[in-house]
Amino acid sequence: MRSPSELDDKQPVGVTVACGFILMVSTSIPGISPNVCVFATFLGLLADIADGTAARKLQVKSKFGASFDQLADLTCFGIGPGIFFTRQALSQQDSHGVSFYTVMPLLAGYGYVACSTFRIARELIVHDGNRPLYFVGIPTNLACVVVVPCATAIPGHPLLPFLVIAVSAMMVMPVNIPKGLGIFKVTDREVTATCGKRHEDKTS
Repeated sequence: MRSPSELDDKQPVGVTVACGFILMVSTSIPGISPNVCVFATFLGLLADIADGTAARKLQVKSKFGASFDQLADLTCFGIGPGIFFTRQALSQQDSHGVSFYTVMPLLAGYGYVACSTFRIARELIVHDGNRPLYFVGIPTNLACVVVVPCATAIPGHPLLPFLVIAVSAMMVMPVNIPKGLGIFKVTDREVTATCGKRHEDKTS
């Protein structure tokens, strides 16, 4: 049986999954503003950060928790944004036939979902189900903050599918990226700023 602290740690993950669900169904609800999806995306990001913070504070670490967190990320930052972008882009097309402008959003949306799925699967294997301390390729939660706002602001722009394809490729590139992106040092126990430390090292 899981401890109360471990169950408390997983509560923010439920919010992340809910935000992903909103992204998937929002374009099927008449009259709903795409800005709701932008809000849901950033709410999912906050929940993801809260989950990691709670895990470090409560010293909860398990393969189940790490895998659950990764699958929640796939829902909110991978599949949800891919579907949202595709529906947004296709809703701007006047023609009901098949053309370059209808095929490209479909290819880009599929590519985003496929690449985010591949990336999450690779993370689970590389880190053996543990919470990652570095990323292989850019994380899905970084990719989605580009795709979702752009799909909201410029859904019909002809270059948007190519931007999504580029972001998708960056998710699967075999490059190790520090989890703190060089700004923070992330460990299993804490997150500390590295910029101030570098300044102190230079002055000492």
